[in-house]
Amino acid sequence: MTTTPIKPGLSLFEVPPRSANAADTFATLFENAQRIEQLGFETYWLAEGHFSDIGSPSALTLLAALTQRTTRLRLGTAVVPLALDNPLRIAETASLVNTIGDDRVELGIGKGNPGGFSTAAYHAFGLDEREREELYTETLARLRAAFVHTETVADGTEYGLYPPVGRLPSRIWQATGNISTARAIGAAGDGLQLHRFVAGGNTGAAQRPLVEAYLEGLASGADPRIGVSRSILPARDADEAIRLFRDHLARNPRALPGVAREGSVEDILHGFSILFGTPEQIAEGLLADPTVTASTDYLLSVPLDYDGEHYRESFVRIAEEIYPHLPVARHGKVGAVAAA
Repeated sequence: MTTTPIKPGLSLFEVPPRSANAADTFATLFENAQRIEQLGFETYWLAEGHFSDIGSPSALTLLAALTQRTTRLRLGTAVVPLALDNPLRIAETASLVNTIGDDRVELGIGKGNPGGFSTAAYHAFGLDEREREELYTETLARLRAAFVHTETVADGTEYGLYPPVGRLPSRIWQATGNISTARAIGAAGDGLQLHRFVAGGNTGAAQRPLVEAYLEGLASGADPRIGVSRSILPARDADEAIRLFRDHLARNPRALPGVAREGSVEDILHGFSILFGTPEQIAEGLLADPTVTASTDYLLSVPLDYDGEHYRESFVRIAEEIYPHLPVARHGKVGAVAAA
């Protein structure tokens, strides 16, 4: 099987929906990941959600299966809601998946999406969502401690985490929309992950202060890791993109939970910060986004059915017609941030 050279910073981000046949959905995700590996994408990021429209309650489990279906594609969680699990178990599982995947895991963690999206999950796990900040701070500290944790048994033998964590702790990414958290992420040397849209405003402009805070906290000489998530819908032209998205919404009425559906399909696309149209138009839109131009990794999602022909055709358009125009393709990862 022929694959193209790796395109640094190019990622596919999938948020699998709940479906009538979960096994078929997961098989489709695996096929998509294999396809983007052939096209040179660097990373495949998978969402995790609990008691919501996200049909992926354990991203690391699905990525474990993908370690056996891909060879070089990096595999990331976007993101594991840290407070909803035992940090020691997350560390063990992530280390296991990283080992069988030949050191390819990128561990994205977070608090769970705000605005009521994660309320049911916090309740189901017996937690108070109003304490999300405190819970996250505590569980993050426990996760870092877990990577170096040891236990001494009765005969004096000391056991650490197994399998060994290797370089995995240096590949933590934290998702946030909070300025002080972004600064702390930089100070910790972790990667920064940013959401696909900010409600009620210009997403790129609203998120740029997060990038600046992160870079302020980053130690001198440390390489930045800034992953920006964006939704794009490449097509022959804007009219075709609008038609494709209208049909997608008709088939999937809960495709955009929590997003206002008032107005035209075009209004919804703009309201959810989805760039649509020709690959050239999308590249122009991404280049006009001050957060995209200051990022090292592009987590691109396509808001269509994951098993559709046009969805998979979009992979080629992204790799061959959109990515070459982006800063990372021209300057490299660190160079793109410096240029911005």
